[in-house]
Order: sequence, then C-alpha cells, then structure tokens
Amino acid sequence: MYESIVDWRDLEDKHLYHKGDKYPHDGREVPKERIAELCGTQNKAGFAVIKALPVPVNGNPVQKEEPPKKATRGRKKVD
Repeated sequence: MYESIVDWRDLEDKHLYHKGDKYPHDGREVPKERIAELCGTQNKAGFAVIKALPVPVNGNPVQKEEPPKKATRGRKKVD
C-alpha cells in the first residue's frame, strides 16, 4: 500500500488524490512500473507523488522510527 505525499490527479483514471490518501484507491491493481514512476521523478510532475507505507509484521503495525533528536546545549545564565 502507498500513500499520497502531495495533492495530485492520476492522469490514467482521472482520480484526484489528496495528501495522505491511500494509493491506489478502491483496491485497484497497479503495475510495478506505474508504482516506480509515481514514487520517482519519471512522471509528468517531475517529483515523487506517493511513498510506500510500512507493511505490518505478523499483524502488528510497524512503528515509525523517530529521527534522533539534536543535542541542545544549555546557555549559561549571566547574573
């Protein structure tokens, strides 16, 4: 399953996708070539419009990995 990362219209079936919508809609079958086209830059938009969603393992949802937080340095108080 894939998720739309921008608002866009599929030129093959004229379906309008909004950011966050699942792709493909209504469980359609889509060729691997079309998926690669939409995930990459070789499409009319010139940039990726969908991204792959994590696949659940053994029925458990995959947790998104949090990016490491940047270390912050405390400022010395000057009295």
